[in-house]
Amino acid sequence: MKNNFRIIALVLFFSFLTSCSSMNIDKSSVMKTSSTAVGGYFGYQLGDGDLLSTTIGSTLGAVIGSYLIDFINQDDYYFFKQETLRVLEINDNNISVDSGYWNNPKSGNKGVIKIRGYFGSPECRLIENIYLKGSETSNSFGTACREKSGQWAMIK
Repeated sequence: MKNNFRIIALVLFFSFLTSCSSMNIDKSSVMKTSSTAVGGYFGYQLGDGDLLSTTIGSTLGAVIGSYLIDFINQDDYYFFKQETLRVLEINDNNISVDSGYWNNPKSGNKGVIKIRGYFGSPECRLIENIYLKGSETSNSFGTACREKSGQWAMIK
């Protein structure tokens, strides 16, 4: 029984490790599947194999996996996007606000967002991102457009 647990733990550990390092694998799917499997396994072991405890364990594993996915996906683009969408909403109500600042506490990278222009139908905005990584700066441009639902959507 202990050997089975060690084998499963080892396989899941390597699954997590490869999900964070491989570019071709959808990290979110691997994380959610792995955490659901781990939760189901512990539910099965703790409940002596009954269906209810296995289901509860799997559900708890899926919930924990969702939180882990949100944490892992918080890269520089995540913080840039959140701040850009915030500035766009404020800009609709107060045209004088046309810039914002983002910071990724995990990487230490940061940037400034500026709305540079308006165009098109649907309403679209040209966004400049002044990106600071260490002591190096770079500029990039992107677009955000208002969807039919009224929400802003980033277009890479």
